[in-house]
Amino acid sequence: MNFLPFNRILAECLAYIAILVLPLGLAHGQETAEPDEDALAVLLRLDKVIQPVDMTTTKGVKWSLAEANKAKATVIVFLDFKCPISNRYVPILNSLAERYQDKGVVFAAVICDEEKPEELERHMREFRTNFPVYYDPQHLVSTHFVAHVTPQAFLLDSNRILKYFGAIDDQYQDRTTRLKEVRSPHLVEALDQVLAGKAVSVKHTQAIGCPLNRVKKPEKTEGIVTFHRDVQPILQTRCQVCHRPGDVAPFPLMTFAEALNWADDIKEYVASRRMPPWPITGGVAMKNDIGLSAAQIATIVKWVDEGCPKGNPADAPKPAEFPSRDTWEGPTPPDLVFKLPETFHLAPRGEDHYRTVVFPMNNTEELYVTKTQFIPGNKRIVHHSLAFYDGTGMVLDAQKRLGKSKPSKPENAENEDYGPGYESGMGLGFTPSAFVSKNKDNPGGSFSGWVPGSPALANPEGANNVIPPDANVLMQIHYQRTGRPEVDNGSRLAIWLSKDKPKKYLLGFLGDSSFRMIPKGMSEFKSTGIRVIPEDCHLWLLSPHMHLLGKEFRVWHQAKGASERKLILELKNWDFNWQSRYLLKDPYFMEKGSSLHVEARFDNSSKNPSNPNTPPKTVFLGESTSDEMGFAVIGVYQNGRPKFGSDFLMYFQKLMQAEALRKALGG
Repeated sequence: MNFLPFNRILAECLAYIAILVLPLGLAHGQETAEPDEDALAVLLRLDKVIQPVDMTTTKGVKWSLAEANKAKATVIVFLDFKCPISNRYVPILNSLAERYQDKGVVFAAVICDEEKPEELERHMREFRTNFPVYYDPQHLVSTHFVAHVTPQAFLLDSNRILKYFGAIDDQYQDRTTRLKEVRSPHLVEALDQVLAGKAVSVKHTQAIGCPLNRVKKPEKTEGIVTFHRDVQPILQTRCQVCHRPGDVAPFPLMTFAEALNWADDIKEYVASRRMPPWPITGGVAMKNDIGLSAAQIATIVKWVDEGCPKGNPADAPKPAEFPSRDTWEGPTPPDLVFKLPETFHLAPRGEDHYRTVVFPMNNTEELYVTKTQFIPGNKRIVHHSLAFYDGTGMVLDAQKRLGKSKPSKPENAENEDYGPGYESGMGLGFTPSAFVSKNKDNPGGSFSGWVPGSPALANPEGANNVIPPDANVLMQIHYQRTGRPEVDNGSRLAIWLSKDKPKKYLLGFLGDSSFRMIPKGMSEFKSTGIRVIPEDCHLWLLSPHMHLLGKEFRVWHQAKGASERKLILELKNWDFNWQSRYLLKDPYFMEKGSSLHVEARFDNSSKNPSNPNTPPKTVFLGESTSDEMGFAVIGVYQNGRPKFGSDFLMYFQKLMQAEALRKALGG
């Protein structure tokens, strides 16, 4: 988070007085300054009285800033219910409003987006706002404060003197990098100092969130690149599968007006390749590639730079038709369906939640899987899902031990995560034993995965996963918080089976790096590993996995007797929140005796904003999200029946060794 000593701020302000005269006197409809100039405009008003401005709720209830003199302090926060960062802070503001109510502090929010009053009221109910929310569609209040981003906070003392403005805390380093723990609660620190009659030590921080455009861009019709002819087709094929009403993305991108509203963000995110979320930077072609080509990125950037020309609506493509992801795909119904047995409740605050739900299959014979499909029960909160089978019974026992089906206190139900299954992190949630007595020849493995927009996952033709008798299905769901209480009462997994024994067998190797621990402070820690291929097979799927210290991941194949390696997959900018299964466009043959090489790079320094430990500490291999891993599931198929699960049992043994090392070193 960016903050400046006040003497430096004052010097910058004096240097910019000439350009700030106009922004300070802005009226609605005038062109706004750039955000940096907006911030400097507000800096000139620090420690000065903010003149009164009238605010109105959607119900017509009026309130004037003049009444702030009756409070010991007043906090005005600009929010936007279409902005996911803003939404993350609503429960925090609810908590602060309650915490400071008896101390004479008034909290209020201002909403400037163009949603209808009834939609705004619905959002207020969903987010359980316990402070007044004022509706500012004409941007009179935002212009008065020179607000330019949501969320952005303004703190006034009992004399309406501006004492602080900027971020609520330092949780966000940028719009895609969120700290696991708040290090500097800027607003709270400033508020406590005001209430104590002390000088505010940090008066301004950089607010990070979604842009608050006080003045609409003028609509432009003609240009070299136009929306309907050039940009809309890209949005249809690459964005709208998620950015449509009722789906997982925070806002739709179906119309020109919607794209115009988010144009600057669209440019920033596609130019940096943060959206669409396709982190692969090298290797062989993947058939589920959702990334943009260089030409598509250039088209979008050019469109925004030209002022977002609308073009001729007659040039628009036909509206895209998206297949329903809420019904089972294909001509035949699934053979097995596993649905959440009860409602899962997700609290508004906290880190993302990983839930594992275990379903006994009670099968007396082997089952041969041909296809799977996952359907989320709540698209707003289901980020992705994975499916595994367990032949040992260990995970069902863990669910009985670790499950939390009810809130600890009924009156606190909305602030807790509870329901079927147990919280597992991005692993099993416990250190499994490498010594099993049940289904030793097929103890377990993964067989399905889903991310938003994914169709059913069909296995390569004639190839089947083999599930052993008396197995359990594990459905692991990654839930993302929205800032309001949420529920999932309908997530379900379908499995299609073959009655015939497989012609080809699917199995998963582990391409595992060799580390047991990562020393604290190391920004460049590299770990490698080799997996010799035991039989002729075809590679069809790769799924890398690391935790919060992960930085880069690569997989190479080295043919038997060859001196050089072929790059199969490369991820240069690992993002823990965007893990997926990558399906090769063309199955890749690997001869018996050839080898796969993996390389995982980690950053365990204080420069890594995702580091869960402040200050950094030595991190060990382990199942917890705050532990670390570095492997890739290598999905292959082969003709002969393989020995299933041996890689996973060896990995379980490695986890046990790492746990023993942690205890020996006092970690």
